[in-house]
Amino acid sequence: MKRTWKEIQSAPGEVQLLALAIFLIGMHSLILGTFIYFFTDLFYRLFFRANVENFFFVKQSGLFLFCIGLFYLASLANLKRSKYQVVAIILTKTLAVLFLLANARLAVRPGILLVAASLDGMMAALLIACLRNARPAFESR
Repeated sequence: MKRTWKEIQSAPGEVQLLALAIFLIGMHSLILGTFIYFFTDLFYRLFFRANVENFFFVKQSGLFLFCIGLFYLASLANLKRSKYQVVAIILTKTLAVLFLLANARLAVRPGILLVAASLDGMMAALLIACLRNARPAFESR
């Protein structure tokens, strides 16, 4: 981990910005996934104002979010060689937006899923902008 942070700190500013965006997005997934998994009932009451009907699938989504957060953070180990992993992160965020928009009507409170879709869309847009900005660093290796 120390080596990763040193590598990021010695990288050009554009790569550092991309790394920061990936770190924050990865931590978001880790924290949200942990919260959903361990505090399933609270999560559901807080965001959907409903009781959980099937704990298995809600907990499974928490574990999935946690795992995907680890995938995001793994790209930081060698960011210059992880261009396609960053593209995969953008793709996962885009698919999350599509999934949330397509299925919002199935939720008790669809508005919260529209907010989540907007946030995922903003994360994808941020990563696209950061990746475009860091493109010269990827092409120079």
